[in-house]
Amino acid sequence: MRLLPTACLIAACLIGASLPGVALADSPPDELVEIRNGAVPQLRADRAYLLFRIPRPRGANSIEPLLMRVPTADEIARYESAREEAYARALPGLQREFERELEREQRRRQRGQGGDDPPPQPPSLETFQFAWDQAANLQDVDFSDTFSRASDENTYLVEALPGDYVLYGMTPSMGLPRLMVCFCLGTVGFHAPAGQITDLGYIIGDIARERSVIPELADETGYGPSSDVGLGVLLAGTVRPARPGSSMPPELAGARVVAGEYHAVGRFLTPNTMGINRLVPVPGVLEYDRGRVIDARTGNAVPDNM
Repeated sequence: MRLLPTACLIAACLIGASLPGVALADSPPDELVEIRNGAVPQLRADRAYLLFRIPRPRGANSIEPLLMRVPTADEIARYESAREEAYARALPGLQREFERELEREQRRRQRGQGGDDPPPQPPSLETFQFAWDQAANLQDVDFSDTFSRASDENTYLVEALPGDYVLYGMTPSMGLPRLMVCFCLGTVGFHAPAGQITDLGYIIGDIARERSVIPELADETGYGPSSDVGLGVLLAGTVRPARPGSSMPPELAGARVVAGEYHAVGRFLTPNTMGINRLVPVPGVLEYDRGRVIDARTGNAVPDNM
């Protein structure tokens, strides 16, 4: 599946709206609703249900995945229209500020200052900062909102809008900004049909500073403190698709649970992240070749989403 670049822009707007200092007039309702404490829901025909586990061996860190629902064509059209309208309203003020910056730049240069600084850039729709409040298609799953718990893993059941999803990134369960690390350099996606429980297997993550005790991450961690930037921490992540023998909460023993199918997703761009990484290769699904994302099922390169 190829993402439209606009899908990533909408997600970036929502990330930006979640950061300090950015407020929306009306926050859209959450699309991902965690079902807690083994309360088996009556499945709605207009909702999808995502089942996954997060391993918690001793020594692993608590990580929250961020999932992006790929916007529909109607949502993209509404977003683009709203952005254009907001830009048109803001343009007179942006133009005045640009002209003031030009004058300040000229005065600095006359004084022999700022010779290496890039010149001010005129306003444009492409660089316009815009927060959209009509969709919440990028959300994290709260680490504490478990469906069930075992000594070495947590299980989550999440009600969601049906559609195509991308494992967009991860954040530590520490109350930090919502997108700590995006998997901009390669990740996986999946389809979530309405009216059924889709089993995503395991979503796995850990802090990359120390060598992880989780087998899939052992060779992709242990980089030391230099891998952390500022207040951020580099995270490593991957998935382990559902397979026969995967644990199943007893509350779902009689439910129809369908194994989800992951596919490779190409590189994308988001401006509002504290770090970037790529998902650790997933056997049979996701590989890399000198930075290119490879669909392991076909051996073909996956197009970028930029």
